[in-house]
Amino acid sequence: MMVIGKSARGIRVARFRSVILAGMMTASTLAAEQARKWMGEAQEGGAVLLYGLPQTDDVPVGFRCELPARAFVMTLSVDPDFEPKTGTVKLTVTAPPAVDQLVVDADIQFLPEMELTFLEARPAFDAAIARMLKQGTELKFTIGEKTFSYPLAGAAEAMGPVEAACAKPT
Repeated sequence: MMVIGKSARGIRVARFRSVILAGMMTASTLAAEQARKWMGEAQEGGAVLLYGLPQTDDVPVGFRCELPARAFVMTLSVDPDFEPKTGTVKLTVTAPPAVDQLVVDADIQFLPEMELTFLEARPAFDAAIARMLKQGTELKFTIGEKTFSYPLAGAAEAMGPVEAACAKPT
């Protein structure tokens, strides 16, 4: 019979705990990603299309239309450690299999009190954006070498209020 000393047993227990905690964190992250959904809503002064967990602040992607100007605003939450903290970056938006591509200047917004960093762009709402949200299977935001991807299942059904508010009158 092999006898394990207290210190060796403590190391094994600590490793086991760290493996279990890492698994729990991965499971909770996966659960959050699976519970996120696309939500569209008309509001006073405009409309929104959000991807996140209902009734929480977990909203990594958002679109809004501000009336009466029909200003279309796109936001993307990024890691709080994202650098730089100010300025503008080139943001490329795609939604395969749609072939459309949108390249915009996105302003970096950093809120230190909330440890929140997000990008904000103000492209014109057009047919290409509508096609990406309706026909794409995955929404991809690329900044340099880094890409953020979000499933588009449910976006086409939820985007009605934003499309109605921001579409150019015919």
